[in-house]
Amino acid sequence: MCSMATITHEEFKTACLEFLKLAEKLRDTWKLRNDIPDKDAVCIHKIQYGEESKGKTDCDVRSQYEEEKEEQDDEDKEAEPEDPSIMIQTHMAKFFITFDYHIVYSLSHSVPVLYFNAWHSSGQLLSLDEVWERVDATHREQIISNKWGTLTQVEHPLLGRPYFQLHPCNTAKLMGQVIPQSASSHSPATLRTYLVSWLSMFGPPVGLELPLCYFAEQDDPLREENNSKSGRDCVT
Repeated sequence: MCSMATITHEEFKTACLEFLKLAEKLRDTWKLRNDIPDKDAVCIHKIQYGEESKGKTDCDVRSQYEEEKEEQDDEDKEAEPEDPSIMIQTHMAKFFITFDYHIVYSLSHSVPVLYFNAWHSSGQLLSLDEVWERVDATHREQIISNKWGTLTQVEHPLLGRPYFQLHPCNTAKLMGQVIPQSASSHSPATLRTYLVSWLSMFGPPVGLELPLCYFAEQDDPLREENNSKSGRDCVT
């Protein structure tokens, strides 16, 4: 029997529904998108927050703080001065980046694809250069060496808006190496394992980690291998 490198669109739907059941059980925040124009398509998503200061120096934050300080009105300027170091630390703490991760099916590659958008606390979307700068250190060299063929901005296939995408060209090859031959039955549990395993490989480079408890729920030979790759605790 051949390995489970690809899945059909219907199997992807099953995988997503099984994954959402598990996410709800683990109190994770993955949800089904209900605003997709194509009613036959499935898209699940998760909102996550990260530190804006990643890749940003204290000088960058200080400069931004000083610029905003100059824009204060006269009444604020006349107020009792505060310790600048404390003010800058507070200023750094209030900045964050919002990530919206989407899992969508690729009809051309017959595999899941990870799309995402990210924006600053000001509401401004991250540029592609900023996204490249935020790639996880473990995967940075591999992705940056072929960044135009790995992580780029494209049109979301279901929403028609620009999103960042991890290219699916090598997904089938990777999944064929991960999912054992015995998993070719494509049962609902196996399809869920397929999606969990896929997400454990494609999520971390762009800041999306799966909690360890997702792997503890997998009743298959992948459990031990995936547990060794993830040190995250369960969502609480």
